[in-house]
Amino acid sequence: MNNQAWLQQLEMLLIRFSHLGIGADVVSLSMIELWELYLYLSRMVDG
Repeated sequence: MNNQAWLQQLEMLLIRFSHLGIGADVVSLSMIELWELYLYLSRMVDG
């Protein structure tokens, strides 16, 4: 999966889980932290 694809999916996940209040902090995260957040939110969908 390329950067563009998972970043777009992360954006959709952030909208889906907006009730968690994560959105405001996303701009200060590094790419590694964004990837970890993506993995975490993806697991919440699956799980």
